[in-house]
Amino acid sequence: MTLQKPLSPSAPNGLPVYPVSEQADLATPRPAHSVDLAVLLRILRVRREIILGTAAAVIVLAVVVLFQLTPYYSASSVVMLDQRKNSIEDVSSVLSGLPTDPTGVQNQVQILTSRDIAGRVIDKLDLKNNRFFQPAKSWTDYLAALNPASWFPSRDKVRNDVLGLNNARNRLIDKFESHLTVAPLGLSTAIRVTFELPDPYDAAMVDNAIADAYVEDQLNAKFEATQKATKWLADRIQDLSKQSQAAEEAVQQYRAANGLTETQNGGSVVDQQMSAISAQLVAAKSDLAEKEATYSHISALARAGHAADISEAVSSPLIAQLRNQEADLIRQEADLSSKYGPRNPKMLDLESQKTNLESKINEEVERVVRSVANNVAIAQAQVGSLENSLKQIEGQSGEQNKLRVKLAALQSTAASAKSMYEAFLSKLNQTQDQQGIETPDARIISRAEIPVRPSYPKKLLVLGVAVPMGFLLGLMIAALLERLDSGFRTTYQVENVLGLPVLATIPEVPPPTRGEPANAADRVIDKPMSSFSEAIRGLHLALSLSNVDKQPKVVVVTSSVPGEGKTTLAVSLARLGARSGLKTIIVDGDLRRPTVASTLGLRDPRYGVVEAVTGSQPLDHCFAKDPRSDALALPCVRKPASPSDVLSSQAMRQLIQNLAKAFDLVIIDSAPVLPVNDTKILSQIVDSVLFVTRWEKTPREGVANALRSLTDAHAPIAGIVLARADMSRFQYYSYGYQDYQYYNKYYAD
Repeated sequence: MTLQKPLSPSAPNGLPVYPVSEQADLATPRPAHSVDLAVLLRILRVRREIILGTAAAVIVLAVVVLFQLTPYYSASSVVMLDQRKNSIEDVSSVLSGLPTDPTGVQNQVQILTSRDIAGRVIDKLDLKNNRFFQPAKSWTDYLAALNPASWFPSRDKVRNDVLGLNNARNRLIDKFESHLTVAPLGLSTAIRVTFELPDPYDAAMVDNAIADAYVEDQLNAKFEATQKATKWLADRIQDLSKQSQAAEEAVQQYRAANGLTETQNGGSVVDQQMSAISAQLVAAKSDLAEKEATYSHISALARAGHAADISEAVSSPLIAQLRNQEADLIRQEADLSSKYGPRNPKMLDLESQKTNLESKINEEVERVVRSVANNVAIAQAQVGSLENSLKQIEGQSGEQNKLRVKLAALQSTAASAKSMYEAFLSKLNQTQDQQGIETPDARIISRAEIPVRPSYPKKLLVLGVAVPMGFLLGLMIAALLERLDSGFRTTYQVENVLGLPVLATIPEVPPPTRGEPANAADRVIDKPMSSFSEAIRGLHLALSLSNVDKQPKVVVVTSSVPGEGKTTLAVSLARLGARSGLKTIIVDGDLRRPTVASTLGLRDPRYGVVEAVTGSQPLDHCFAKDPRSDALALPCVRKPASPSDVLSSQAMRQLIQNLAKAFDLVIIDSAPVLPVNDTKILSQIVDSVLFVTRWEKTPREGVANALRSLTDAHAPIAGIVLARADMSRFQYYSYGYQDYQYYNKYYAD
């Protein structure tokens, strides 16, 4: 079945015209639809040979390369940055511990990959004599040896030799580092060191040497830092010792020059004296106050006549003795008064003795009062003396305090110098003690073992990648070929790009085998139930329905270029028409390269279309019968000198009109459109034009240009015929994704 588009306005001869789009350039393909899953599946099925072949080639190439590559063995050790500190000395190390943040770990990675460690490992293991690290001579080395300038000694030979050695060592280190891989392990402080070599024993040995060199480098760095710190501290202590001694001497000289003597307690003698005098003055004033109070009290009692109440008098032994004597006299007087009268001499003598004793007691009391007054005077004198002494001492203290301001500054300087000296001396002792117990901040937690399997090349990984990559490359090539194919494959493409209907798709006939028809056109006769015959039958039906008002009788079959199968299609269409009971004739309109006779299998026809047009032979004599059907043929036996003149002649027009009256179907096999103008001439005298294009092969631009030429000539184009379609692939474009064999059961190929 063929999709039919709405008919365009009729041409002057009444036949419908399917114009090539005048608004779009047919040479330019219209925008393609985006590739979806269906298109991808179609590419996979259509181009499966290319995809599988490409995948197989990639896999074979990968296998060949794998067997050609030298295997390498990777040995790995693990180094961890250790945060644990030695607890023997509770001091900070001279060189602080390694930081374990990501930046610090990356810094250690850079140290592990440094050229310094690489050079030390190379020297330690003598890798310059290892066969793997031996530099291979290149063609430039041999060319340099042929340079005559290198045959004679140069003044710069020594310099060049040194440069050569440096360059050789740099190349050796570069090659060494190209086989070294250092990477941190996740979020831990561990670092994996991997080295690969063709020899597994050498790989393990070199990897362990790198780890050992790194740990040794950490220890050496600490020792060097400690040694530098010790030397610096020793020099600094020597300077501080001199500064401390000078400061102490300045303090002593200033103190001696200004008489600033200190006691054992560290205080000033003047201050100590002032403290003592102050204490004595306080005590003297207290004693004075006490004595003044006693004197005031005694004076008051004495003036009041109560001398007996004076405590000092009471406590006086003399007064006590006199009081005892007075008491004896009073007792005697009491005894005698009872015997004698007051005027008795004994009584008078006792009275005289009492008066004498009273006088002595009063004198003694007055002496006591005078003694207390004398004590008050003495205390007052002592207080005054102490106050004078205190004033003198205070004056001396003020002068010394002024001098002590500078002394304090000198003492502060001396104390500071001494403190710094002692601090640096303590730090030196700690550093010297720590130097003997220094440990590295990194340790090897896993040494490299001798690998048993090569790490390179990873055969399973390479093959695992080669397989999908091969299929992917094959798919890309298939998609590229699919995009680069310039021909038409589907009815949709033709109608979308050219604006013309596809009347039929004719399958490609495979090369004949034994028992098969030698010519594709013979299949219409020999295999009427074949897919080829069915396609021709569909074309005949579509051609008859192309104009319901006037069924075309004279049909020109043409193409854009030669080799598209138009002659086979024209002969097959004529034979099918004759087999259907139509009176049919096929005319060879390609007067330049006639092929109808050979396609029909005619043997040496005597006359043909040229003779019929020129009238040199009767028309009946020019006909030839198809040996395989009832169709007649008007072949081209003799090529005219000017085919265009013959085709454009009135005689040719008259011949076509006569054939249209005599036959039910006239098929004209015309020349291709692009090389010559013969078809455009014939299109003016026929009912319909069948345009044949080879499936997938004919470039779209060529088809579009040919159709444009026919459209410019107002040719009545009935539609497009896709010829020579590869049915093994066409099924995926036309039948969907069902296997073609599912439909092929309807045919008898």
